[in-house]
Amino acid sequence: MKRHSIRIKETIATIIAEDEFIPLTSQYVREAREQIIDYIETEPEFERSLVPLSVSNNAPAVIREMANAGRAVGVGPMAAVAGCIAQYVVQHLVSDGANHVVFDNGGDIAMYLQHPIVAGIYTGPGGVDGLGLRIVRTDTLLGLCTSSGVVGHSLSFGCSDAAICLSSDVALADATATALGNSVISRDSDLIVNSMRRYMVNDVEGLMVIIGDAIGTCGKLPEVVKANVDYHLISKGLEV
Repeated sequence: MKRHSIRIKETIATIIAEDEFIPLTSQYVREAREQIIDYIETEPEFERSLVPLSVSNNAPAVIREMANAGRAVGVGPMAAVAGCIAQYVVQHLVSDGANHVVFDNGGDIAMYLQHPIVAGIYTGPGGVDGLGLRIVRTDTLLGLCTSSGVVGHSLSFGCSDAAICLSSDVALADATATALGNSVISRDSDLIVNSMRRYMVNDVEGLMVIIGDAIGTCGKLPEVVKANVDYHLISKGLEV
């Protein structure tokens, strides 16, 4: 397994897979992006909306998945764009025969594992350092998505260093991480607890909030372990 960087216009991602699947990764990123961009050209509100939108049953699957994820947690469909692209890529690579794939789309990760991994948690210069999640589940699609009020360029109305969601629905994990991050507007422990309880819905398996040296968890998360979080290995960039 090797680590490769993928950059297709605004999409900057990292793929860990066997070499033979790397060209296909770029192909699938382009396919997913084209479907989203083409839809936005006919329905520009899809890109702008910060609230859930309904879409036609005839819309492309990626569009329906983004809309469904946003609707589940009360955010706009573009809150799920990175996770949805990651999910599209990994699902297609697995169909092509890949048995171990990790696709990190700017902190929103879709994976299908043959063996356990540790996913490092980056919280910026002021957050908790050296933590990761040891993921042992194999032979199944899994999403681990992160939103932050202090790291990256994505829109967030909150102030958490990291708001993390685990789900087998990667688009939902992305939208939920965004919604959770938006709701954490202070370090108040009651607010954090209530926010996590609010978003433990549908197929969400576990949530984590990190703000300063405070860490809150909810649901069933992988084991928290020490990790060497190398900033230079982080996928950084804007989506679509």
